[in-house]
Amino acid sequence: MSKQRKALDQILETFEEETPKTEQSTAVDTNPLAAQLAKPAKKKGKIRFTLDLEKPLDDRLTKNAKKLNRTKADLVRIAVERLLEELEQ
Repeated sequence: MSKQRKALDQILETFEEETPKTEQSTAVDTNPLAAQLAKPAKKKGKIRFTLDLEKPLDDRLTKNAKKLNRTKADLVRIAVERLLEELEQ
């Protein structure tokens, strides 16, 4: 049985439920998290990268990846992309 990714609406609901209302109303992002989660994986050249995480952080990453029906690598890619965009502004 293959796992299917959650529909964008389900991901948005999950994200909005967990985001405090103050963050939702003040957050202005040109690349919203939900939109990034909905993007299909792009077939680009990839470089393997190893990252050591402390157990509690890995546990949180695993829990959220399962909840969103995404891979941990997907979530890390999104987080790194968002961090770099913020740093480059």
